[in-house]
Amino acid sequence: MKSHPMRWRGVAAAVASTWLAGCTTVTVDVPPSDVAVPDRFAAAPLSGERADLARWWDRFGDPVLTGYIEEGLRQNADVRVALARVREARAYVDVAGSANLPTIDASLADSRGKQDGTLPTGVGSALPTSLPLPIALPQTTGDLPWGNTRGHGLTLAWEADVFGGLRSQTEMVRQLALGAQEQVHGAQLMVASDIASRYIEARSAERRVLLLDEGVRVAERLMAYAKGRFKAGQATSSDVERAELEWRHAQARREPLQALLHSHLKRLAVLMGRPPQELKALPPAVAEMQPPPLPEVLPSEVLERRPDVRGAARKLRSQAAKLGTAKAAQLPRFYLGLAVMGGRFSPDDEPGSNFGLQRLGVGMRLPIFHGGRIRANIAANQANLDGLAVEYEKAILTALEDVENAYVAQRAFVAQHQHLQRVAELARRVSDHQQTLFVKGQALLQPALEAQAKALERDDDRVRADNDRLLYTVTLYKALGGGWQGEPAPALAPALASAKP
Repeated sequence: MKSHPMRWRGVAAAVASTWLAGCTTVTVDVPPSDVAVPDRFAAAPLSGERADLARWWDRFGDPVLTGYIEEGLRQNADVRVALARVREARAYVDVAGSANLPTIDASLADSRGKQDGTLPTGVGSALPTSLPLPIALPQTTGDLPWGNTRGHGLTLAWEADVFGGLRSQTEMVRQLALGAQEQVHGAQLMVASDIASRYIEARSAERRVLLLDEGVRVAERLMAYAKGRFKAGQATSSDVERAELEWRHAQARREPLQALLHSHLKRLAVLMGRPPQELKALPPAVAEMQPPPLPEVLPSEVLERRPDVRGAARKLRSQAAKLGTAKAAQLPRFYLGLAVMGGRFSPDDEPGSNFGLQRLGVGMRLPIFHGGRIRANIAANQANLDGLAVEYEKAILTALEDVENAYVAQRAFVAQHQHLQRVAELARRVSDHQQTLFVKGQALLQPALEAQAKALERDDDRVRADNDRLLYTVTLYKALGGGWQGEPAPALAPALASAKP
C-alpha cells in the first residue's frame, strides 16, 4: 500500500491549527448594576451587635424552638425537593461538560446476505451505517455471493471548541446549578422563619387561652353575683343581662382561639416533615421567650447573604453565558474524526477474506444563510439578558426595602409592647386595690371582679403585643438573609461590587 506523507502532514497541520485556535473565545460581560447601595441601613441601631445570622434562632434561648428548626431543616419537604433539584442540575452540568470531550464508540456487526452491483470497498454490509465517518468511502463494483460478514469498528469524534460556544453552554448550565443551590438556601431560610413564626404564634395562643379561661371564670362569678343581687332586689334585669353578655362573649372567643392553636401545631408538624396529627401540644415552656438585641448588618452583607439576590445574580450570569453560545453560532465549527474498522467476509462456497479500514479527517462547518434565525436568536437572548439585569436590580432594591421595613416595624412593636406592658401592670394594680377594698368591706364585689376582668383583657393585649414583637424580630432575621449555612460565593463578588456607588 502506498503512503501519502504530504496528505498526512496536511491533516496534522489542520489538527494543530484547530487546537491552537482554542484560545479564541466569545465572551459576554454581565451588565453592571446602577443601584446605589448605602453604607448602612437608616433604621438600623447605631450600636447593634454582630450576630451569627446562620443560626439566629439560638439567640432566642428557647431549646424547643431550636430543636424544631433543626428538625425542619433536615426533614422539611421543600428543602428536600430543593436538594433533589440541585442534584439534578449538577448532573446536567456533567451532561453539558461532556460536549467538550471526544466521543468514542465501538460497534460490532454480524450479517448474512449477498450483493449485486456497486458496493462499498471490501467492507460490504459489515460496516454499521451509524458510524460517523468524516470521509466518505470510495465506491467499487462487484458481486458478492451469499455469505456471512462480521465486522467491528472504533470511532472517535471531537468538536474543537475554537470560539467557546460549548464552554459558554457549560457555563450557562453551571450557573443554573448554582442558582438551584440558592433555592436550597431560600427554602432553608423560609423553613426556619416559618417554624419560628408558627412556634411563636402557638405559644401566644397557649397563653391567651389560659387568660381567656381565667376571664370566663371571672365572668361566671360576675353573672352569679348579678343574679344574686337581682333576686335580693338590689339590681335590675339589665344588670344580669349585661353580666351574661360578658360571660357569653368570653365563651364565644375560646373555641376559635383553640382552633387557631391547633392549626399552628398542625402546620408546625408539617414544616418539620411530620404528619399533621402528630404534634398535639407543645412541651412546657422553660421561660417566657424574649427577643434578642437587634443585630447590625451592613447592606453589602445582606446582599451577599440573601438567596433571592444571589439567585438573581446566578440567572444573570447564566443568561450571559447563553448569549455567548448564541453569538458563537455565527462562527465556524471545527471537527476531528477517526475511524478504525475491520472484519471478515466468508462466502458460502469460497474462501473468506479479511478487510480493514482506517480513516482520520478534519472538518469545518460555517453558517452561510439561515434565514436570519441566528441573528434573531442573539437578539432574543440579549433582550432576555437586559430583562434579567433589571430583575437583579429589583432583587437588590427589594432586599434593601425589606430590611429597612423590618427594622422600623420591629422597633415600633417593641415600643408598643413597652406601653402595653405598663398598661397591664397598672390594670393589675387597680384590680389588686379593688380586691383589697372588697376584702376590707369597703367596696362591693362587682367593682373588684370588673377590675379583674379588665386586667385580664389588658394582659391579653400585652400577650398579643409580645407576639407581634417576636414575629417582627423573626421577620428582621429573615429579611437579613439569615437561616442557612455556607459562605457567600466568591463568584458573586463582581456583580455585588458593581452595585455599589
